Formats: sequence, C-alpha cells, structure tokens
Amino acid sequence: MLTVYRRHKAGCPNRGDRYARRDRCCCWVEGVVERKYIRRSLRTRNWERAEELKRMLECGLKQDKHSPPRIPRIQEAADKFLTDAEHGRKLAVATIKKYRVLLAQLKAFAEQRGVYSLDRMSVDFAREFRASWKDAAISSVKKLERFRSFCKFCVTAGWMTSNPAVLVRRPTVKTPPTLPLSQKEITKALEYAHDPRWHALILILRWSGLRIGDAMKLTAEKLDGNRLLLYTAKTGTAVYVPLPGFVADALNNLPRYGGFFFWKRAGESKIDTAAGNARRALRKIFDAAGVNNAHPHRLRDSFAVGLLEKGVAIEDVAMLLGHRDVRITQKHYAPWVRSRQQNLEKAVSATWPASKLLIVK
Repeated sequence: MLTVYRRHKAGCPNRGDRYARRDRCCCWVEGVVERKYIRRSLRTRNWERAEELKRMLECGLKQDKHSPPRIPRIQEAADKFLTDAEHGRKLAVATIKKYRVLLAQLKAFAEQRGVYSLDRMSVDFAREFRASWKDAAISSVKKLERFRSFCKFCVTAGWMTSNPAVLVRRPTVKTPPTLPLSQKEITKALEYAHDPRWHALILILRWSGLRIGDAMKLTAEKLDGNRLLLYTAKTGTAVYVPLPGFVADALNNLPRYGGFFFWKRAGESKIDTAAGNARRALRKIFDAAGVNNAHPHRLRDSFAVGLLEKGVAIEDVAMLLGHRDVRITQKHYAPWVRSRQQNLEKAVSATWPASKLLIVK
C-alpha cells in the first residue's frame, strides 16, 4: 500500500504537516507494491493528481514502466481546456469566447516559431508570446491571467512540469480614476434619447447600477412595484434596489419583447448582440448631446458614487453592485467614500497648533 505525502522545502510554513493538501511543495509516494519498496517523487504539486498516480502504482504497474503522461500538442491541449471550461467549470459564454481568442493566437504564434508540443513552451516563449500582443496594458493584464490559467491547467494535468507564464511580469497599469456622469450630463443625454426604450435604459442604468448586459435580460418578473430584483445572493437572500417612481413608470410603459424590456429576442438572437446594439445606440445619444467620453458603465459609476457621497457604507454599495469582494469596490470607488474623506480632514486638522502662529517681521 502506498501513501502520498509532501516533501517540504526548507522554510515552508507547512513543514510539520506531511499531508498538507493546500501546499506547493512536491508530492512524493512511499510504500510497497508487489513486494517492491517504492519511495519516489510523483513530479506534481497537485494532490489529486498525486492520488491518481498512486492508484496506478497500486494497480500493479511496474515502477520502471511508470512514466509521465503523454505530452499532447498545443492544439490538443487547448481543445481539452476549452471543453473543461465549457462543460466542466461551466464558465460564461463571454469568458469562453475570450479564451478561444487567446488560444487561437497561441496556436498561430507557436506555428510561426515551430513549437508544437507543450514541453517546448519555455519562459522565453511565454515572454515572446506576451510581446506579440497589441492590446493595451489593462487588456494585456487580463489576457496574461487567462494564459496563466491555461498553463496551470496543463501543469495540473501533468503535461508540463511548471507554469512558464507565472514568471512573465504583468504590464504596468495606471488605473484611471472613476469618472461618473454628472446629473447635468445625464439630463442632457435624456433630452436626446427620443426612443422610449433608450430613454428608459439610461434611467435604469443610472438608478439601479446594473451592467448593460444584465439590463438587457431585465424582465417584468424582476420588478416588484418600485423595487427591482438585482440578484439572489448565495445565502438565498434576494437583493432589491428601490427605484424612483418615474423610472418604474418608464419601464412599465415599454412594450415587451418576449418578456424582456430591452432585448428584442427573436430566433437565435444572443444577449451579447443585444448589449452591443444598446451600446452603439447610447453612444450616438451621448455624441448628439455633446457628452464626451461617455459610455454605459459610467452610469453604473454614477449610481455607486451617488450612494457613497450620501454616506452609504462601502460594504452596502458592494452588495448592491454585486461585487464578490468589497476590495473590488474599494479599488474603484475608494476616493469617493465620504467617511474616509472626513477622517482625512479631521486628521489634518488635528495637527494644527492650538494657538495662532505669530509672524515675526
């Protein structure tokens, strides 16, 4: 019988626990199979993979015939990754689409370099692949995370000994400040939104904080009087946001398209297509109104900043926005937290001298 254990490196915080599952030290196996004592590295850090290799040995495989799994070609590995992402992990369609674009670029780049097998994807290869992207810094950071995810999948499967993308440094990103639309800009845009559907869409984005893709899927069932159901939390608690009366009236006066307010669903129409059409329509409205650099997400920013300026706790704003972690909200909206600004002002005021300073001439 064999036993999987960790062979920890010096200085590892889990060094006292040989069976730590959440650890990055290499997995080893020890025991007797067919009267043969075996103690060897399994060449993996993944505990589940180590257990699988252990069972293979216990089923009678000879030690000298035990070898790492066959290393597939990049295209084959990409296909398996996409299958797992779509049917196993159940990722969103938009996310899978981004992975398809990345892996298509990887395949084309690898063919240009004459690299077809995963074991030839070195750190230098990963850096050169990163340098071939023409994306902006923010997009490159997200694409690099997807590339790391693919390489991690290959490492977990035993096709690669290490993740080459981990050693590729992220591009430097200067996060632009959140710029909500002012009430004056929103009012001006509403004046040029002659189509009732786009007029109501601007209102619902401003007063609910919905993303435009979620707004496209909005149905009458989510509207309870003047309350709008945003989502249902993992705890089963429904999260509602109250709407001003004129916003609820604008929604109720819209015709329904198969139950949807904004999505004219017909045939095999997709939500991404509907959201793209809405973005283009709003862009034309903003341009006609003379509102510069406006896009639908700035209406969501206006919703969040309007709450923070009124003193609403950032944790409550994070819940309304549907952020999984309040740190996401803090990253984008921390400068607008009223209580923080007040504390900063008090801290500076506390350093002032109690009496006036005399100016000596």
